[in-house]
Amino acid sequence: MKRVFFLSIALFVGLTGCSSTPETKGALYLLPKAEPVTLSSSDISQRPTLVVRPVKLASYLNDSGIVYRTSETQVIQARNNQWAHSISEQITQRVVTELRHKQTHYWPTEMNNLLVQNGEAKLQLTLNKFNGSYKGNIEIEGEWLLINAEGKVEKSAPIQISQPLRDEGYGALVDALSVGLEELTSDIAKKI
Repeated sequence: MKRVFFLSIALFVGLTGCSSTPETKGALYLLPKAEPVTLSSSDISQRPTLVVRPVKLASYLNDSGIVYRTSETQVIQARNNQWAHSISEQITQRVVTELRHKQTHYWPTEMNNLLVQNGEAKLQLTLNKFNGSYKGNIEIEGEWLLINAEGKVEKSAPIQISQPLRDEGYGALVDALSVGLEELTSDIAKKI
């Protein structure tokens, strides 16, 4: 009887000792925002509008969990480390803001039901990969299309970006994805 009592106490002390360590609960992440551009309305009106359509994501990316590839054939979606806001919307907003900085031909704007955008050029990004990888890097893959006012593809290019993670963890993964987006918008700005 004493033995069971002491084992129970030892087990209780052991379990409470483990529970005193901080519990990892996960986190919500946002991509860092790009600096907004301030131009006069006359500068904006001199540039044709480029409607940046919402980014199309592969179905496994279009969820709140941050995606990480664990092998050539397996991906996991984090349960405890998630996007705080729609990743498609975050990417679209970043593309608009960064293209405003990086090129002067168009005035990029998000698709908006309040604006007449029928006769405007459009940019469509489709991403098959926007994730971390077991190789210690991030992967951004897909394609972008520049569609002219008549609805014909004017320019297009594949997207294949890899950036190393500077540290371990989801924070480093999100930072590397942000750097990859900067590379993507720089590439698009040179070509449109």
